[in-house]
Amino acid sequence: MHKVETYFKRRGRREALELLWIDLPLFVILIWATYTDIKSRIIPDRLVFSGLCYFLVIRIGYADQPYFHYLLGVIAGAGILYICALIRPGSFGGGDIKLLAVVGVAHGWQISLIFLCLVFFMAGMFAVIKYLIWKNKNSLIPLSPFYLLVNIVIWLFSKGYS
Repeated sequence: MHKVETYFKRRGRREALELLWIDLPLFVILIWATYTDIKSRIIPDRLVFSGLCYFLVIRIGYADQPYFHYLLGVIAGAGILYICALIRPGSFGGGDIKLLAVVGVAHGWQISLIFLCLVFFMAGMFAVIKYLIWKNKNSLIPLSPFYLLVNIVIWLFSKGYS
């Protein structure tokens, strides 16, 4: 308990509120999406749309950036994946696109773009390693585990124990 109290005393009330209202719900959504994506290759619309609604309402009441940054986060992250899916059908699922919209509205457009680049990098590294080991080019890789991993990395570097 001492470490938790020290963390919040050092960080302040604002960071504690952001952890409680932004970071933890996003982690829950990403963990749930990862579980369902690995288990059934589907990210439920109910999960994604409830996350979008939740973060839109929260960001109206608690925004550390101008409001349009969060809407740009939706457009920047999900829009790029959507364009990629239009160019190459089957490359990204609709759940992956909508889940990135949730990340965009939770973090804003700058973090959303960094998030997307890190997801592509980590998923690409995993795909190369998987190909070198199993020699299977045609298998699909779920992206939501990389969303969760990248969210942890971004949280650790921006708000975590730095």
